[in-house]
Amino acid sequence: MAKWWLGAVLFAVIGPTNAADLSLQRIMLSSGGVGYFEYEAAVDGNDTLSLDVPIDQVDDILKSLVVYDDGGSAGEVTLPGREPLTQSFVDLPFDRTALDSASALLNALQGAEVRVAGAKPMIGRLLHVTEETSRGADGLAISRNRVTVVTDAGIEQVVLEDAGSIAFTDPELQKKVTTALSRLAAYRADGRRRLTLESHGSGKRVIRVGYVVGVPLWKASYRLSLPTDPHTDHARLQGWAILENFSGQDWHDVSLTLLSGNPVTFRQALFESYYVTRPGVPVEVVGRVLPTADTGTIGAELAARETARFSLARKQNAAGVAESAAVAKAAPAPAPPSPPTPNTLALIEAAEVAENVTQTIFTLPYRISVTAGQSLVLPSADAELRRRHQGDGRSHKRGAACDR
Repeated sequence: MAKWWLGAVLFAVIGPTNAADLSLQRIMLSSGGVGYFEYEAAVDGNDTLSLDVPIDQVDDILKSLVVYDDGGSAGEVTLPGREPLTQSFVDLPFDRTALDSASALLNALQGAEVRVAGAKPMIGRLLHVTEETSRGADGLAISRNRVTVVTDAGIEQVVLEDAGSIAFTDPELQKKVTTALSRLAAYRADGRRRLTLESHGSGKRVIRVGYVVGVPLWKASYRLSLPTDPHTDHARLQGWAILENFSGQDWHDVSLTLLSGNPVTFRQALFESYYVTRPGVPVEVVGRVLPTADTGTIGAELAARETARFSLARKQNAAGVAESAAVAKAAPAPAPPSPPTPNTLALIEAAEVAENVTQTIFTLPYRISVTAGQSLVLPSADAELRRRHQGDGRSHKRGAACDR
């Protein structure tokens, strides 16, 4: 993740928490599609904090997690690992693709002894399962799978779809099939991870924990109210922010800051496990087989891969910048109908505005609450605009600054 601005706060990640000792206090949302979420907890001496987060945000958490503690030090952070799905099958006699269908599983366990129940019962060893197509009475094609089994009586066949059941006679093999299905279900269902953070210190103090993830970008909408009297030299401009809480947790009484800018951020799969592919060295047999000397091809291949990866990152970043620019363009508001008298907009609590070279920062003067899955429309700017008079090089504006 890139720094958003020099000397400013470090961004943090959005993530639901079920731990009672950590509560969400501050949120920053960027129009560039990333957000900062900060939690607080009161501790006394050494303590252990926990944070429950969605698994698809763990990569960003590992990359950006920060702990603020004025009276202590941050210790280790632990969380349950995520074994690659391919590694879950290394101790099984088949791979992940064998669970795509019954015929795929039977073919993967070719040679295993099975018991077939139904109109044509038999016990024997699997030879092969072959898919075949036949025509029904109405001429429609019917796909079926023919199972070939070698029994004591010879080679016998049964249609898989007509068999009452096919079971493996080896209970250990049957158990391995059940284990594989359980691992696959657990891999897909385990959508959260609980982080455990150790804090070392003495005395009572407040610890802050923050991190950064991708969030829906917030949008700006403006209303320009023109007076009915054509000779009036002033008008009102109000800005509103539209945002969504798709974090999976309720936001209750939190401080909100909106950033209008385009931070350059990247995502890195730090939660994945990687295994180095090691080249195989041939075993010398009477001196006739020797390993080939490296001629530099490995270095050239790695350089080519790095160049391709960098090019892809640039294209994705360029696409993200273009998309953000398109979204930020405000659609022209339709002409309002003739308003009733009086024509005065209600006052709103405008955000405190600060600008720097790269972005505009809107800090809301009040705390917000919104449940998970809800959208929110918040007032962000309120300004009075005055007509520029001839000979006067200035246009008067009163109130909060507006997003540019």
